[in-house]
Amino acid sequence: MRTFPLAAYAGFSLLISLIGVWIVIAPTAIGYQTAPAPWVAATWNDTVVGGVLTLAGLALLAAQLISAVRGSRHRAG
Repeated sequence: MRTFPLAAYAGFSLLISLIGVWIVIAPTAIGYQTAPAPWVAATWNDTVVGGVLTLAGLALLAAQLISAVRGSRHRAG
């Protein structure tokens, strides 16, 4: 079975995290949520979904890096 290099997995994880960050900041960046106004339902949805994606991407990245370090330690001795 062929595996992808760690850089490909790390890049995918970072891409997921960056998409999550964009979703969080999109309401103010695009302009459908103004600063002084109470949050609308779409803003709450974007914040929650973006936060979950960001955390999931970072957790996946951490898991991949930890696995790579443990694998190299195991092979080394």
